[in-house]
Amino acid sequence: MKERLPVLVWLILMAVGAWIALFLTPVSTDLTHFLPKKAGVAEQILVEQLRHGVASRLLLMALEGSNESDLAEISRRLAERLRTNDTFVRVDNGTHGLSPGDREFLFENRYLLSPKVAEPRFSADGLQQALDARLAELASPAGLLGKEFLSRDPTGEFFETLRIWMKSGGPSMRQGVWFSPDGRRALLVAETKAPAFDLDAQAGAVASIRDGFAAIKGNRPVELLLSGPGAFAVEANTTITEDAVRLSLLNTLAITLLLAAVYRSLRVILLGLVPLATGALAGTCAVSLWSGGIHGITLGFGATLLGVAADYPNHLFTHVRRGETSRRTVRLIWPTLRLGILTNVAGFAAMLFSGFEGLSQLGVFAATGLLAAGLTCRWIMPVLMPEHIALPDRVVKGLHADEFLGKLNRLRFVPPLLILVAIISITRSGASLWNDDIDALSPVPETRKALDETLRRDLGAPDLRQMIVVTGSDAETVLRRSERLKQILRTLVENGSMAGFDMAALYLPSRETQTLRQSALPKIGMLRRNLDEALHDTPFQPRAFEPFMADLARAKHASLLDATSFAQTSFRLKIESLLFPHGERWIALVPLVGVADAAQLQTALAPDKSLIYLDLREASSRLLRDYRREAVHLLGASLAAIVILLTLGLRSPGGMLRVLTPMAAAAFVTAAVLMRLHGGLSLYHLVSLLLVMGLGMDQALFFNKPSRTPEERNRTFLSLLICSFSAVTAFGILATSKVNILHAIGSTVALGATLAVFFAAMLARRNQSSA
Repeated sequence: MKERLPVLVWLILMAVGAWIALFLTPVSTDLTHFLPKKAGVAEQILVEQLRHGVASRLLLMALEGSNESDLAEISRRLAERLRTNDTFVRVDNGTHGLSPGDREFLFENRYLLSPKVAEPRFSADGLQQALDARLAELASPAGLLGKEFLSRDPTGEFFETLRIWMKSGGPSMRQGVWFSPDGRRALLVAETKAPAFDLDAQAGAVASIRDGFAAIKGNRPVELLLSGPGAFAVEANTTITEDAVRLSLLNTLAITLLLAAVYRSLRVILLGLVPLATGALAGTCAVSLWSGGIHGITLGFGATLLGVAADYPNHLFTHVRRGETSRRTVRLIWPTLRLGILTNVAGFAAMLFSGFEGLSQLGVFAATGLLAAGLTCRWIMPVLMPEHIALPDRVVKGLHADEFLGKLNRLRFVPPLLILVAIISITRSGASLWNDDIDALSPVPETRKALDETLRRDLGAPDLRQMIVVTGSDAETVLRRSERLKQILRTLVENGSMAGFDMAALYLPSRETQTLRQSALPKIGMLRRNLDEALHDTPFQPRAFEPFMADLARAKHASLLDATSFAQTSFRLKIESLLFPHGERWIALVPLVGVADAAQLQTALAPDKSLIYLDLREASSRLLRDYRREAVHLLGASLAAIVILLTLGLRSPGGMLRVLTPMAAAAFVTAAVLMRLHGGLSLYHLVSLLLVMGLGMDQALFFNKPSRTPEERNRTFLSLLICSFSAVTAFGILATSKVNILHAIGSTVALGATLAVFFAAMLARRNQSSA
């Protein structure tokens, strides 16, 4: 019963852990976890825009492959269909479709929203010019559209307001819809309610578009091209999931066949999963209790780092000799295994002090998971294992470990020499060791990125890269500053420094501007006199414009608009995404389009300290660089702790060097090779190198473990061969992935694990066994 007590405690803890993981641990995709704890305004805004910004919610569509008439017809029908779908805030294709409620809102508030409202516009001359323009319009086919509003809006303020929202200066128009400049593609853009990182909602939006297109196109040879952050996220998630499942099945098959050939026992193979499962569950629960949830990135990278724990049960299985119980075996290998566990835990524990919550989570997950896996191997596995694991004698006795290692030991100068060569190669390459470009982490293929860039250029959509941040103590201050900025930006657009911009102040004027517009509206008596004078020599009846005068009289005393005034319209989301409170201050975002001269733009903005120019790509890369630098610095602190533990545990500086040198050689040589192949190491490579170092240290410790007999030496050698072959096979298969994330992790670990076992064997201690 006493021997079963640890298992009972373990089962209870596993049950509690499963309950915590399943019901109390939300898995987050919130990128603010990867902001520094003292992040500046720019970094915080960057993440907010990646999560909820208008540009991140845009889905760009192009129709191609048929004649212009077919493309225009399908564009119109698809836009009409999607506008009835609540998934989308708006769908534009140049047909200027607005809901009746939106049109009514803009019409009723036209005198506060129209940028053309000024005193001269309502003078006798101004009214006469407006009436002459309306007469000319009535004589044209377009006049039918204006006739509906003529009696209430002869000055055309509604159409001036409408022009702002619908951006009539956008893409080329053909047959009433947007087309690319070459006429090959009909263009549409849809804005989703959900942010790009809500994969379920984005998948639904993409499916709605594809289903609608399929139902409309019929047998015509038209193709739908879809782009935008949401489409990329859905495609990447599908590709990664399919690839991960396929590769996992291949990995499972390959490793199962390997272990079956060695152990010839399904029970033993399944027992090998126990420490890994325990570690993953313990890591998840620890992070949940630490920070109230776990980030998806932490879960993915943490599970990768737990790969070291896959070696623990193999060490135990292969060291069980005939006539020796697993309990005795685990006691014999425990000092070496314990030192390996403690050094790995110390390595990851340094991340707890990170200024990035995401990095702290990763440290908690890996350290707790490895510790739990090690303790499971020590106290639980011997109880669950069969009393004896019969490895074939011919396998154990036929390895001749001492002879093989003796030959490799002649090459003991190779690992330190290669460390020197790798360092020289890295320093003399002329390139940076690290690639901190955010694009290096993107799983989106280059062809898809090129298509997105083309569609954004043709549509004049924000390119998700450059914007200006306007700050102030309240919304009114920010809107006033935005209006001053508007004049600067229009000058830059006119001289070709940029193609366009967007801002909340275009749609919601400041209260100061609205008050000026109200004061520009004449009193009813003056308006009547001016209108009577303007109506001379026109075919209009004097009383035809009574509704116009009534509307203007109401507008002169109407309540001013603020962001809440748009609450019941589809414009609300756009206003809220461009103008919002941030802590105790207010922020207005000004997305830029087609910036050709960033230097001139920054020079124009320099005098106003309330304006922040933000290059999202540059800011993302800077944030990634800070994240990576902190990880490297913490890794340095971890290595110091590892050196102390190894020196104390091995009680020999020479033994410590025999363990650290192959680990360092594997890491440096792998880094040098990858740098030559890829031009720099990404964050994925860094995380993978941490695993390589963990594997290398584990192998070096066991190569230097004292052995009682040649047979035990052979068993240790067999254990390391199984561990190394399993790691190289698993990650080598992962390296065949078409997804750059999986390929980077797989190729790094496969190469590093191969080098680590050879380097550790070269530096293994000799004459450790006795007859």
